[in-house]
Formats: sequence, structure tokens, C-alpha cells
Amino acid sequence: MTINKLKKLFIYHFLVIILMSNSFVLGQSKKNQSYQQKGSFSKISKTAYRSNSEVAGKLNTAKTLFKTEPEKALDLVHDALLIAIKENFIKDEADAYKLLGEFNYKLNEYNLSYKNYGKAIAIYQKQSYPIYAIYYDIGKSAEMLKDYQNASTYFTKYLKLTKNKSDKNAQVKAHLALGDTYLKWKELKGAKHHYTEALNIEKKRNNKQGIVIANLKLGEVEEARNNDKQAIQYYRSSQNTAKQINDDKAVNQAYSNISNIYENQRNVDEGIEINQEALNYNQQRNNQNEIAQSNINLANFYLQDNNEQEAIKSLENSIQIAEQTGDIEKKTQATQVLSEAYNKSGLDRQAEEKYKEYLILEDSLYKMRARQLANQNKKGELLENAQNKLSLLEKDKELSEKTIELLQQEKLISEQFISQQKIITYSLIAGIIILIVTAFLVYRSNKAKNKANQLLVLKSLRAQMNPHFIFNALNSVNSFISKSDERAANRYLADFSRLMRDVMENSQQDFISLAKEIAILEMYLKLEHHRFKDKFEYSFEVDESINAEEFFIPPMLIQPYIENAVWHGLRYKKEKGFLAVSIQQLKNTIIVKVIDDGIGRKKSQELKTENQKAQKSTGIKNIDSRLKIISDIYKAKLDVKINDIEPSGTEVTVIINQEFNDR
Repeated sequence: MTINKLKKLFIYHFLVIILMSNSFVLGQSKKNQSYQQKGSFSKISKTAYRSNSEVAGKLNTAKTLFKTEPEKALDLVHDALLIAIKENFIKDEADAYKLLGEFNYKLNEYNLSYKNYGKAIAIYQKQSYPIYAIYYDIGKSAEMLKDYQNASTYFTKYLKLTKNKSDKNAQVKAHLALGDTYLKWKELKGAKHHYTEALNIEKKRNNKQGIVIANLKLGEVEEARNNDKQAIQYYRSSQNTAKQINDDKAVNQAYSNISNIYENQRNVDEGIEINQEALNYNQQRNNQNEIAQSNINLANFYLQDNNEQEAIKSLENSIQIAEQTGDIEKKTQATQVLSEAYNKSGLDRQAEEKYKEYLILEDSLYKMRARQLANQNKKGELLENAQNKLSLLEKDKELSEKTIELLQQEKLISEQFISQQKIITYSLIAGIIILIVTAFLVYRSNKAKNKANQLLVLKSLRAQMNPHFIFNALNSVNSFISKSDERAANRYLADFSRLMRDVMENSQQDFISLAKEIAILEMYLKLEHHRFKDKFEYSFEVDESINAEEFFIPPMLIQPYIENAVWHGLRYKKEKGFLAVSIQQLKNTIIVKVIDDGIGRKKSQELKTENQKAQKSTGIKNIDSRLKIISDIYKAKLDVKINDIEPSGTEVTVIINQEFNDR
């Protein structure tokens, strides 16, 4: 079997597949295999299209018809494309691909849009035709496909061309497009640069509408950087300019963005204030839809503030307006929140009635969205049919008489050769399957061994933590004895013995209930405070909504951070300090915060001896190792963040996901 034969066989199979999919356009008879005489191009030749103006006319008609008759518009584009290919009208062919890309984009088929714009660009570049706006169009398609690398490349090319033409409108458009791409790409520095460039251009030519947009975009960047104060300033600046030009949409966008910031901050007072301001503004402007939305936003903040009566009043107003305007989405949203407000107020009957009403509205909304989806799917089917026609057309263009001749020659390949190739193919497949199975078994074996080793290390780390904890606690007992405070020492030892019993029991387990961990922490804090009464006061708060008995965490997870706060932060403080420990639940996450106003990590490091500096805290070091191993074994997420507090102090945040409950 020669290499040439293998090549020929490959070509044979490839061509068979193509011709099977296009057999109805080839129209080849048994007696005459000539592609040129009976192919689809021969059908077009009967009509003898020769005019560029006819192609342009079809494309212009397609543009006019697309909104009302998209299928007919697509057919016109394909007819024009067929003529352009047959008659070798190169620019018309590129124009047809460009228009097809526009239609694809409007039908939300961004992959096809990107592909057809690319074909148009390739032809324009090959023939040295001028390219300008198409770089922006293909960049938008890439952006919608989340291909931010290519999107930024095309937008940059577009920006360069706009600068060469001194087109300020297009420059702003390019900067905003690049800013949007970088913002979605999480490249916030680049996003801010381009939005700022757009803002500077608009300020120089005093284009207030452009200033409004650029400031809104810059606010989004600062919000993404968690710089809420600066974000609000940009939103306010955009809002003030929008009011000057009566751009209510931009004004309300700014209100919405600021409200979202306060909601994320859980800043109820500011949230109520900004939404009340929005409500007053829209009432003055008689913006009914926005009045309804402002009432819903206000109600959410009132509920957070436990002011159910005001929330109910706002929601009833919102529902009334939504009914008048026929806005079923806002009515559904307001009805759901109103049901929650009634329930929170103890009005069970009203809550149940509103919830039933909400279910009816939600069903109507679902049906409406289903109809919209059906319409979209119908457009998608039209586009699919059109694209199939285009694919056939492109394949017709690529096939030639030599290809058909090659097909006829290769049909003479013997059955023996085909049989041999099948044997080789099946042998290769069998070999690949054996390799895959072997690799999988080796991988599974190594994974099991690795997990067993990690479990041994985890048990070792737990065993190391108990002696460390006991050593620090016995130091406290020794302190009382040295002060001849026998009663305090006895009381301390009694509490300490109870604590040690719980710690020793829990240390044998990978996970314990949050309730047990809280009990240990309360006892530990009590003991440390008993010893260092003159050094600090403390608070220990637990979110009442947490089901501590059913939530499980690794034992001795939080205690080392409290110990660090006392021994390395508060103990060395001259005046009396404060230690705050809180356990809160946010959705499916438990957040533990340990905050002290001690001397801080930097000052504590300076006070350490050379020997202490050479040793890292055993408790913290072990916790870090345990967290890593637990995350690897149980695929659960544990995050620990340690931040310094100005002017002094330390904040430790332990974030525990409820995935542990499903371990």
C-alpha cells in the first residue's frame, strides 16, 4: 500500500461526502458526468445574469425587507451572492457577505455573523478595497461570542482608522467598544483608559449625551473595582448631565446602579434615600414604569429595615401602576415581594392570596416568554435554511471538473484495498481503547493512593494541634498559680478540663457541627478573657438564622485565629482592647469574622524575639495545611482572608461554603 494510494483514498472519501450532500444540485446523469454542463452553475447560466446593478438592487431590496420578511431578504442576498460568484463580481460578493453578517447578527447568530464578516474582510483585503466600519461589526460579533481577544484586535483596528479619518463620532464609538470589551474581560485598567478617552473627546466638543454615557461606563468600572465611592460620583455626574438634556433613561440607569451598590453594601438608609429620590424624580416626570420600579426597590430596602408597612404601601402603588401600564413583569415582581411582606408582617391570609396571584402572573409571564422564544426559534430556522443554501453555494464554487474526474478514477480502487484499510482502522481503534482503559486504571489507582496519603497527613495535623492548644492553656493556669490566685486557678482548671474534653473528642473527627465549634469558642473566649481581663473585652455574635446543628465544619478551624488575636494583638496593647467574633450566614455561605483592635501584625512582628521570628504560628500553619488538604479531598471551598485595620488591628474573615453539608 503506497502513500499515494492512501492520499487518493482520503480524497475519494472526502469528495463522496461532499457530493452526497449536494447531489440534488449536481444533477449528474449516468451517461454524462460533466459538472459544468449539468451543475448548479449551468442552471444560472440559462438566465445569463451579467449586471452589477442587478446584484446591488437585490442587496438594497433585502435591506428594506429584512425587518418584515427576513426569509425573503435572506433569499435575495443568496441570489445576489450566486450572481456575484458566477459573474466574478468580487466587490459585490464581499458586499453580500457583509450584509449577510449584519442579518446574522440581528438574528443573534453571532457565530455565523463573525464567519460571514470574516469572508467579506478577506475579499476586501485581497482586492485592496477600503475597509472601515466592518472592523467594528466583526468586533461586536466576537464580543458577543466572548472572544475578547479578537474583539479587542478588531476594535483597535477600527480605532486606528477613525483617527486617520479624524472622525470624532467613530473614535468615541471605538473607545466605548474597547472599554466594553475590556470590562467584560475583567481588564479594568484598559476599560478605564478607553472610557476616559471617550469622556475627554465628548467634553472637548461639549457633547452632553456622550458625557452621560462615558460617565456611566466609568462608574461601572469603579464598581467592578469595588471602589463604590468613586463609582457613585461617576453615576451622579452622569445623572446631572442627563437631567440637563432630559435623558430620563440615563437618569434612571444611574439611580438603579447606585441603588445596587447600596444593596450590595447592605446600606439600608442610603438605599431608601436614593430610591425615594428616584421616585420623586419620576413622579415629577410622570415616568410610570420607573415609578413602579422605584416602589419595588424601596420596598426591598424597607423589608431589610423591618418596616413592613412602608414596604406594603410601596408595593401596592407599584402593582396599581403596573396594571395601568400593562407591565406584567413588574406586576409579577411586585406581587411576589408583597406576598413576602405580608408574610413577614404576620398577615398569613393576605400573603397566601398574593402568592397565588403571583403564581398566576408567573404562568402568564412564562407563556409570553415561550411565545417570544418560539418566534426566535422560527427566525433561527429561517437562518439555518438560508445558511444551508449558502453552504451549498460555496461548495459549488469550490468544486471543479478536475475534482469530478478524480472521483471517477478513484472509484476503480479494489475491494481488497478497502478491506485492508478497514482491518488497519479497527486495529488502531482497538489499540487506542486499550491505551485509554490502561491510562484510566493507572490514574484511578494513583488518585486513590494520593487521597489515602492526604488523609494520613490530615490526621497528623489534627494530632499536632491539640498539644499546641494545651500548651497555651496551661500557660494560663500557671499564670494564676504564680499570682497565688488559687480560686481563679481552680475555676480556670474546671472550665479548662471541660474544654479539653470537647476538643479531644472533636479532634478525632474530620468534621463537627457548627454548634459544637461555637460551644468550644465560647468556652475558649471565656477562659482567655478571665486571664486577660485588663487587656480586652469581647463580643461573640451568632446569626440566629443559622441551623448550627446541621452545618458541619472542620474542628478547631476558627480558634487559632482568635488565639492569634489575643496573644499577638491584644496582649501587647497598652490600653484595653476589644475583640469581636461574629458568625453570619449569607445565602449558602457561612462567614466568620475575627476582628481585633490590637497592635497589628506589623507591630507584633517587631516585638518578637529572633527565635520567635524564625517560627511560624503552629496553629495558623496547621490550619493552612488542613484547609488545602480538605479542599483537595472533599472538593469543598474554604477561603481565609487576613487584612490589616488602620490605624491598628487585624481582621480575619473565614468563608465556609455549605458544600461541606453534601460531603
